[in-house]
Amino acid sequence: MANQPVSAGVPRQMQWSRRSARWIAALLATLTLLAIWRFASIHPYLDTDSIHYQAMAEGKPAMKPFAFRVLEPAVAHLFANVTGKPTADGFLVVGLLSGWVLLYGVLRPVLERRQDMWLAVVLILLPFWLRNFTNYFLPDLMHAALCMVYLSLLRTRRWGLAAAMLPVMFLARESTLLIAVIAVPTLWRLVGKRAGLWQLGGMLVGMTASKFAARHALANQHSINDTLYIIGKIPWNASRNIFGITLWTNTLPVLPPVRIWNVPHWLPLGGIHQLGYSEFSWVYPMLTSICLLTSFGLGSLVAFRLVRQTSLRRLLPHDEPYLCIAAIYGAVAFLMSPMLGAALPRLFDYGWPLFLVYLPAMIPRVWRNWPVWTASLLVGFHLIAAWTEMIRITVFPFSLRNEFAVLLVCNLVALWLLCRMSALERKQSLSVSRPVARA
Repeated sequence: MANQPVSAGVPRQMQWSRRSARWIAALLATLTLLAIWRFASIHPYLDTDSIHYQAMAEGKPAMKPFAFRVLEPAVAHLFANVTGKPTADGFLVVGLLSGWVLLYGVLRPVLERRQDMWLAVVLILLPFWLRNFTNYFLPDLMHAALCMVYLSLLRTRRWGLAAAMLPVMFLARESTLLIAVIAVPTLWRLVGKRAGLWQLGGMLVGMTASKFAARHALANQHSINDTLYIIGKIPWNASRNIFGITLWTNTLPVLPPVRIWNVPHWLPLGGIHQLGYSEFSWVYPMLTSICLLTSFGLGSLVAFRLVRQTSLRRLLPHDEPYLCIAAIYGAVAFLMSPMLGAALPRLFDYGWPLFLVYLPAMIPRVWRNWPVWTASLLVGFHLIAAWTEMIRITVFPFSLRNEFAVLLVCNLVALWLLCRMSALERKQSLSVSRPVARA
């Protein structure tokens, strides 16, 4: 009986802490989205791919692969029918709600750990939110919000509800296949066969629904098989973004070719009859390197140091499969970004689960009790690296070489700080363990 008040008081305190974290996360997400909305209304931006989704919302046919992403245009179309307002307003409402859900889902677990609340400020100040909201006509933000709900359901171990999210996510973007392919074996191994089968069933239903939704779509710009089109994007974009050589076809003559070959008629390449390549340009590899170093600030450096310093068992905790999925999916999406298309800042943002979900959970577990000055310096370099590209484009134009130099300095100094603090931590742990060993 003496222990009863204590045991009853702890759950109440934890419940109050979680409830407070939810309200604070909701308030911060609301204020942040309102500020971003205000900025975006003053400085509007329209992506070149937006016309395809607007046409779908107005009931017009679209070509593949855009036609697979029917969910957001359908919601915008429904909004226009119900309210009588333009479909553009429907996209805006979906963008606001999606951004709120994503930011709330990122902030809530951080705020529930009171000692790590400072990470919430670092996460909010990333230009990731502004970049993605200004592209609200695209399905990326809505898909990210649905993916956040999926990870949250996995976090609370609701395997069936999480599997039910996969078909919805497939209708938002067909790249849901990547997270499903990662989730099925991960949950099968860490949780059990039943959880893995749930995800496998959700994946198969989602693939079928996506194919059915695009059954009347126009062919892609090369008029080739959808699978070949997706496979062909990898060498096409990697050649330009990584190696600086732009490939050329008669169906997509981007730059003047240096050399051209005729394609054999027996190859199933649709309207592609000629292949070639353009001359080398250093600009594309430079842009890829800049996006790698600036998309999430020092995130890529921190992830690299964690992998180098920490054992795999600790990096991928078996009792938290949602963190394993967020880490693997985010890392694969981030590393594959140069192979997926031309809009590199937006494509690198696909790795957000690694940087916005996994790293905020793992950093306090690996690096603790660091001096305030060290953490402040790292946060400062992190924000400089994160905002350099945005500043170069919108406020203060300067050359790509200068931008790369700034990013390189930020990462090198941060790397020195991380190595120094890790070495001090090892010395302290050894000094503590030696007297115990003698005793």
